[in-house]
Amino acid sequence: MLLIFLSWIYIFITAKNFGILFTKIFNIKNCNVIILQVLGLFFYTIITSFFAFFIRINIEYYLLILCVNILLTYSYRETVKDYIYSILRSFKKFKVEYKILYLFLFFVILAQSSTKPYLIDNETYYIQTIKWINEFGYVKGLANVHMFFGQNSSWHVLQAGFNFPFFSNFYNDLNGFLFAIFGFLAIEKISNYNRENIQSFSLGLVILFSLFLMQFVNAPSPDLIIFLITPYIFYLFIINYKNITTNDFKIILSLVLFLCFVKVTMVLLLVLLVILFIKNLKNLKIALWKYTLLSVTILGLFVAKNAIISGYLLYPIAQIDIINFDWKVPKALLEFYKLGTYLEGMSNIDVSQLGFLEKIKVWITLPKLDGLFNKAFVLLLIIFPLFIYKSKDKSSLFIIYILAILQLAILWFTSPQYRFFFVFASFILIQIFTSIIKNKKVGVYLVALSIGLSAIPIFLNINLNAFTKNEFAMELSTFKLKNLIIPEDNTKTNTQFNKHNIEGFEFYSPNEDVFFWATGNGNLPNVNKKQIDYIKYYYNFVPQLRTDDLKDGFKSALVEK
Repeated sequence: MLLIFLSWIYIFITAKNFGILFTKIFNIKNCNVIILQVLGLFFYTIITSFFAFFIRINIEYYLLILCVNILLTYSYRETVKDYIYSILRSFKKFKVEYKILYLFLFFVILAQSSTKPYLIDNETYYIQTIKWINEFGYVKGLANVHMFFGQNSSWHVLQAGFNFPFFSNFYNDLNGFLFAIFGFLAIEKISNYNRENIQSFSLGLVILFSLFLMQFVNAPSPDLIIFLITPYIFYLFIINYKNITTNDFKIILSLVLFLCFVKVTMVLLLVLLVILFIKNLKNLKIALWKYTLLSVTILGLFVAKNAIISGYLLYPIAQIDIINFDWKVPKALLEFYKLGTYLEGMSNIDVSQLGFLEKIKVWITLPKLDGLFNKAFVLLLIIFPLFIYKSKDKSSLFIIYILAILQLAILWFTSPQYRFFFVFASFILIQIFTSIIKNKKVGVYLVALSIGLSAIPIFLNINLNAFTKNEFAMELSTFKLKNLIIPEDNTKTNTQFNKHNIEGFEFYSPNEDVFFWATGNGNLPNVNKKQIDYIKYYYNFVPQLRTDDLKDGFKSALVEK
């Protein structure tokens, strides 16, 4: 916990400095102190993503950022001082019960960050994606080694800029920091709630889902920032729907671009920007060149990164195929990848021979948490229009509701996993809750209960057989006494890694007892031998080095059976 807390201080300082610089460049004023941190993370992500095309994100890059941090802290020392005082003033304004509530949440998040990562995706591609960035930066054709590496979220680039790879492999705690600062914002919104600002209350109640959100804390999952920042975007959209200032539009634009950069499935949020811009064209068109510059920068970084790693501009979409690199992932493997991600949304049940209605029946009746969340989301979509009709924010809520339906429709054809539409489900549920129960005390009690429940699995062993059938996800990692100082490693896969050579491709693979897509924290290049054998047998492709040097990347070579 102590070492993680120290790393959070470093992240806080860096995000603060780059946030101040970002607001100066784009002339953003009166920015919430927590949102300034998020904007700082956004700007740092842009810079780190740019450097990853040319250098590894390792000690030399950290030394460069250290120098920049010192320079920015000195240059903006008065602004920094005002910023720190502003946070302290906000905390002092909390009543005692709110101070205790936040400190308890902070402690629980810190403790969870010290445990072993729970998420399966951490073992399949989070660790390895970040490791490649730390050791080489962006690598040509890396998706040929493991198709999941092609996702390469900018959130993992950001984590690579904060994980101190030259020091240890346990700094994996960017999500914990994000939840800790968002928790401050949420409790502040609840504390300041009165009957006139119901949307502020709704935003604060996001931490009602702490038990669920806590499972994303100890791994660098791109999902957590989606779960936490999207509700703030909805909040800004609703309160500014009729009239938005240039300042607030810059903030919402930056946040939406950040989320799209982190996870391309959030591209639907751009609809909110278009609506706000059209409704307020007269006021907003003055700064059009700034909006365009930022948007083009993000789009350029995104497509360039995809082109380098996979050979496609919009991986894994093969239809947009206008470049021809020798490291391009074969289209047959893209189809295999897309089929796998789709079946994941169906709990790996083969539905290829079923009709549309039969697929819906399978999806709705999936066992355990999958089916429960699917049923709940459909029910919320059915009843929410009634609550929209009774709300004073009808138009803005209806637009978000339409986006929720569109999101479900898009995911239905790609990967209908409940975590991908959780943000809409949680938003709708909170809107329904606050339209019925407007009492602050009830909200505070429920938030305290949720945080308390989220602490139980951290300190007590809980068997998850009732919630999942995945053997790898049956048990949560619990806090140990040694974690007060030293956190657990960034992996929970306990295996040996053996070196293999298949058709001239040398790689490290976990033992046979590890599941098909798993990699873990083995040496580079690392991929499961089961996966290489399977693709070789059924698709006749094996990864190959493009040259004799790892940094020059990989291609898929066609081999004879």
